[in-house]
Amino acid sequence: MAVVKANAYGHGALPCTQAVLDAGADTLGVGIVSEGIELREQGIQAPIQVLVGIFPDEADDLIQHNLTTTLHSRSLAETLSQRAGHLGKEVGVHIKVDTGMGRLGIVPDQLPAWVEFIASLKNIRIESIFTHFSSADNTDPSFTLKQIQCFQTSLDRLKKAKFDIPLAHCANSAALLQFPESQFSLVRPGICLYGALPAPGLGPVIDSLTAKNSQFSLLPVMQWKTRILAINSLPKGSPVSYGQTFVTQRDSRIATLPVGYADGLERLLTNRMQVLVRGHKVPQVGTVCMDMCMIDVTDSAEVQEGDEVVLFGQQGKERITVDEMAAQAGTLSYEILCGVGKRVPRIYLP
Repeated sequence: MAVVKANAYGHGALPCTQAVLDAGADTLGVGIVSEGIELREQGIQAPIQVLVGIFPDEADDLIQHNLTTTLHSRSLAETLSQRAGHLGKEVGVHIKVDTGMGRLGIVPDQLPAWVEFIASLKNIRIESIFTHFSSADNTDPSFTLKQIQCFQTSLDRLKKAKFDIPLAHCANSAALLQFPESQFSLVRPGICLYGALPAPGLGPVIDSLTAKNSQFSLLPVMQWKTRILAINSLPKGSPVSYGQTFVTQRDSRIATLPVGYADGLERLLTNRMQVLVRGHKVPQVGTVCMDMCMIDVTDSAEVQEGDEVVLFGQQGKERITVDEMAAQAGTLSYEILCGVGKRVPRIYLP
């Protein structure tokens, strides 16, 4: 299952969906029902699971668009059964087990009785049993191993009760990289499909996997670029942007970029990040604005208006990763990628 929720983690749902299906994905994971509908309306026919689940009033949309959903409540199961019957269709469900996330799911002890209840309903097809890890990206594996064992015990209980469920899955990106025992009959890569780390501490894990297998690589899919809109020469002692968070300590050349927090460039990055211009790293200065931000190009006399600027990606021999930007903002790569706004044009290269 290729996870393409949240606009494919900010990369663009349809182009990424087409790419992962071409690469061999069997099924797709979206977050909410409208994301699944959008893919259906653009001609995607592959199986799609709504991972978060749905509200009862979304049942007709789910069924009519041939989507499946995460199931974690009896009331939703009964609604799906009734609405599917009314529409003359069958609906697939994925029963979630809470093995330690504390978010959605059935308590493991209650699973056999719960599956028996779902199986008794008309017009419902149980497609999988699954769970989700809370700590697979931690360096301490103990809790994830506990969750895997809990999930396996849950599957054993179902087998003993003679329930035959087609699929079992729990491995997200971090688990795929660190816990081979988590790979049951389906896996759910998300962030690693887009070439970013599930957590900063997994860098050594990637290096180890690459050393063992020359064909393994984690390549960034997205580069975020802009161009210099204007360059101003400011004397020493000049404040830059709102709040005077940066004041020039010398006569300076300050370049303005047409990108800001409305585009997803976190305001928390103010005076913390660097960008690439003409193959060199230069600092961002002054408060990041809604539509603009500024960089200090004083030491790069050759820089001109219109020059390409890389916020993250590669330029020449230098590289800035999305993981670096996330660290500077005190967050994760997920949030940076998902936050790249829709007004930022996406250009897809073969």
